[in-house]
Amino acid sequence: MKILVLVKERKKKGFGGVETLLKNISKEFEEKGHNVDIISRTDDLKLKNTAQSIFPLRKKVREIMKEKNYDIIYTQDWNMALPLLFPYPIFRKKHFCFFHATQKGRGFFVQFLVGNLMGKRLLTGDRINEKRYSGATLIETAVDMNEFKPLNKKRTYLGWTNKPSENMTKEQIERIGKNLGIPVLIIENIPHEKMNETYNKCKIFVGLPFKEAGGGVTYMEAMAAGIPRIVGNIYSEGYKFPFDKIENFRNLEEAIKNSKKRDYAKWMKDSKITWERHTEKLINIFTGK
Repeated sequence: MKILVLVKERKKKGFGGVETLLKNISKEFEEKGHNVDIISRTDDLKLKNTAQSIFPLRKKVREIMKEKNYDIIYTQDWNMALPLLFPYPIFRKKHFCFFHATQKGRGFFVQFLVGNLMGKRLLTGDRINEKRYSGATLIETAVDMNEFKPLNKKRTYLGWTNKPSENMTKEQIERIGKNLGIPVLIIENIPHEKMNETYNKCKIFVGLPFKEAGGGVTYMEAMAAGIPRIVGNIYSEGYKFPFDKIENFRNLEEAIKNSKKRDYAKWMKDSKITWERHTEKLINIFTGK
């Protein structure tokens, strides 16, 4: 298969969930003999926002399809799918879309429109979106367990990723760490290649995303890196992982005190939460199997 992936942007700093997914599925597709090309709206086409991009992106995709005739167009999130659906759908039979998270605010209504227009060609890594759109298929994201693994080093810190999707603040986690006598490691602005080493400094990891957050990449990375005690909630992909769960951060200090040690790295391996498995599911959907 020849697959065209349309993405909003390739981040020049950091390495977020969308970038992680694209890197890994591209590798898996190509190892299976498929060809993948990625076009970024922001970086390649220099289009800054969804409204500005609708007609230029439609035109560009038509030109590309005339030249290369891709078997699959795989848009990442509603804002990349919208130009192929409005004012009328183009390449409908070849177009699949992946929702990474649930949109908040004004964007929710456009996402809702796109999700319903996509029907059975909508995929998501978010359980909320799976329930919201009757035709959607849940495709769980994954982690590279060759990249994230225990390093058998001394673990000292209470780790927390300072992300916009977190349902708590830097001040709150630092205060909890101080109360418990555990030094806090705020994980932010860390190069991707240093993330496994960073996770391996932590004996406890905390993640409390909003319900609209998608993916759950940090949970999976922390587990694969072998952090022995993890406290989270049911949002993102937290509902399916066997760590200690709480409803809100007001109970976090007590939850950390009572959290249990587990061999999360082994659980991840046994559960086969791999990009190979993720990509195999995509191929089955793309080919109608």
